[in-house]
Amino acid sequence: MSRSRSVQVLIGDLLVNSGLITAGQMADAVPISLTTSLPVGRILVSSGYLSEADFKAAVSAQSLIRENLLHMDLAISALRLVKEHRIGLDEALNRLGWRSEYYETTNKLGDLLLEAGFCTREDLKAGLEDCYSSGMPLGRVLVLRGTVNEMQTYAALTAQVLLRERKITRSQAVEGLRMVALKNLTLEESLKLDGAEIHIRTQTIRLGELLMLAGLVSEIDLLSAVERGLLDEQPIGQILVRVGLITESTLEHALILQGMVAERRIKPLHAGLVLKKVRRTGTNLNQAIDEVLQSGGDDSDRLELPELLKSLGLIGNSELLKAIDLSSSGPTTFLQVVQAGGLVDKLTIQAALRCLSLHKEGRLSVEQVLFAMQNFLGSRKPIDEILAGLGWIPQSV
Repeated sequence: MSRSRSVQVLIGDLLVNSGLITAGQMADAVPISLTTSLPVGRILVSSGYLSEADFKAAVSAQSLIRENLLHMDLAISALRLVKEHRIGLDEALNRLGWRSEYYETTNKLGDLLLEAGFCTREDLKAGLEDCYSSGMPLGRVLVLRGTVNEMQTYAALTAQVLLRERKITRSQAVEGLRMVALKNLTLEESLKLDGAEIHIRTQTIRLGELLMLAGLVSEIDLLSAVERGLLDEQPIGQILVRVGLITESTLEHALILQGMVAERRIKPLHAGLVLKKVRRTGTNLNQAIDEVLQSGGDDSDRLELPELLKSLGLIGNSELLKAIDLSSSGPTTFLQVVQAGGLVDKLTIQAALRCLSLHKEGRLSVEQVLFAMQNFLGSRKPIDEILAGLGWIPQSV
């Protein structure tokens, strides 16, 4: 089973087709929404056309449809029951005999967290209510509510994956999670103490951990992706690409580095620095590996050309990512890709490279580089004239 593409559905279509509002009421609300920049749903509620409870039910249904968890026709039928019987969306879906894999997977995670002592039954009940109403994964909801921390939730999700793959038993999962909480260990370390190390990989770094080391995803992003991967039966990397957190090229590079860690050709920390360098500079992967291994990644705080062009508003994020993907995967450099595509004019590139050269030498700070470039873009004077006028380089004779 795979749900690789989310379904687009407008809240207005749901409201009108389910009879929660009329087409005329929708027509009245849209111009006000456009004029005030307020969401159309809020306009409908404030106008008295729609109750707050019905609006929340429609938003929840919209979220489930977008995640391919609920069919549009079934959502409309459920919302009609919501209006007719004044019940919640969950109850309406139950009456229609709908049993979502989303609920099943979520409840399994909740049971595991409860059994391991990570949360109380009351905590879990409140989290599930927020989970069902918002459409967000349970793990993310519980972290946002402060019920559990990221490490505990990630461990529980990892245990769920290992259980599904039959690499550990239920009792090993629960005991391992209890050790995670008691001794602040990773799940793998806990399982090793329990004698389960022969069933799991211990010689490599997990993909999500590598991406976090590189600063490309946050813990919250990772938790959501792991939980979504459990439901969709898709690898976490493809989930992260699907939601736009990383590109296919980044995933390919991360998997190569993950393999190198497994083969002990590079340390996990260095692998993270390599991936970070590739995404910051557009450097070819092999070149980035050589540079990090030689320098130990000591230049990771240095301003790079892609970041400078983006900070100055000279190149959009999508164009930047495309250029980095091209340069990091082929023989051309980031600079060559930018020049060939005509993304930034020649004089601006020269000025930027001059400032970055001085920055690399330690003669200009990041703030000075940005200030000098902003002056250049406003005046189009020669960059050395601007730098000399600011007293940052000697005046030329």
